[in-house]
Amino acid sequence: MMDCPSGSSPPLNLQQSQDEDRISGLPDHILLDILERLDLHEAIRASTLSRRWAQLPHLLSCLLIDVAHFLPRDAHKRKTCTVDQIMTAYTAAVRRLLPSSSTSSDHRATIKQLQLSFYLTDPYLCSIGHAVGDVMELGNTTYLEFTIWADIRRPSYDQTVLYGERFMSFFRDCPKAFRWLTRLILDNITFGDSDLNSFLNTCSNLQFLSLRYCDSAFDLVTGEDTVLKIDAPHSALLVLEMHTCGFARVDLIQAPKLGRLVCTAWAGANPPLTFGNLPCLDNITLCSAAKEWHTPFPLSQCFSNTTNLSIMYLNFADQMVWIEPEDPKHLSRALNNLREVSRHPCESSRCENSAKKVNVLWHQASPEFKHRKLSLLEIIGFAVDEKLMKYIRHVMERAVGLKRIRLLDQPPCSKCDAIDDAQLPSHIRWRFPEEKEERKLIKQQLIDGFSSCIEISIG
Repeated sequence: MMDCPSGSSPPLNLQQSQDEDRISGLPDHILLDILERLDLHEAIRASTLSRRWAQLPHLLSCLLIDVAHFLPRDAHKRKTCTVDQIMTAYTAAVRRLLPSSSTSSDHRATIKQLQLSFYLTDPYLCSIGHAVGDVMELGNTTYLEFTIWADIRRPSYDQTVLYGERFMSFFRDCPKAFRWLTRLILDNITFGDSDLNSFLNTCSNLQFLSLRYCDSAFDLVTGEDTVLKIDAPHSALLVLEMHTCGFARVDLIQAPKLGRLVCTAWAGANPPLTFGNLPCLDNITLCSAAKEWHTPFPLSQCFSNTTNLSIMYLNFADQMVWIEPEDPKHLSRALNNLREVSRHPCESSRCENSAKKVNVLWHQASPEFKHRKLSLLEIIGFAVDEKLMKYIRHVMERAVGLKRIRLLDQPPCSKCDAIDDAQLPSHIRWRFPEEKEERKLIKQQLIDGFSSCIEISIG
């Protein structure tokens, strides 16, 4: 007989009939471990096998309730199914699976992680929010995530304004749920003037926020996009992501705990961001193909107030470089702690309004300019490339504290076939040095003329 671990409940049905299957005879904690490896749809189906399994979904400690699980599997039925039908079934499942004060303690789940994905549609939001709030009041949940979708594939501006008003009403009507929210992903929301600040300063446990296709309301006088100002001195936010958003610019005035920032495919003018009091910011990703209305900007224009950056990833999507060359002394304060470099051979994007690619003339840094904190240079996706070799030697010359260089191969790319495409011209084919003698020659070319003992590994 298998013993139950301390604190776990015994099987709900200790008296097994002779014809009961062996799996159903296992202790609850084993059966729950099995169910938690299934998606919700399969877990609920499993609960119908017998009375022994019926209460198990109510005892899951990690629960993901995804609206996608409520879409009809039949393609024809899916086309005729309405959002109301989907959300009616979804809301019923949320209320059935989440414990409330009326749920007996024997059948009450200790939900440690709760993830909900649903449409931003009335009249279901408050019912979902109150059910989640009741779970939060039990005090056992340490991770709460909402992924909230627009119920229209390509909503108009007026519809995204409506979504923004609906979201803020949801936030105000369900304070218990949002008070404990730790992770939020929003889609197609247009924010009012102070909406985001009010939200961030109130949600004291929110650590991750992702905005996709979001915007701020037009200026009523000019009719243009307005600047999004984030002034959240009481925010616990650690990570902020903004993907394909329409803000004219984002001014990060205060976010005291923010450590990682991702901004991709912005539609406003350059620079897309400015930074105020962000003492913990050390990781930035900027990725966008320049549009025809974008003009290059000096990095110091937006990074002048940042002093702790250790990782910065810039991706121009194989289009115009949107950085304006400037003297390194203007950036030394902001970039003094950088320790990571990343490069990819085949990331590219081309759209109708892409900016024209032009040659960028970089100012030569003065011989006195040195970077003293970079100890490791790691390039994932090293290629036999003259420009890259010159770049590495330039880093070796400037980074006087450099101890080690790691040059690694690029694993197969899920975005394209450029790595393994033998049809590409030889001068742009992605080629990692495989032969031992070739690697030895590359190492010699890199260290030639340097007296320092920098360890170089290839592979």
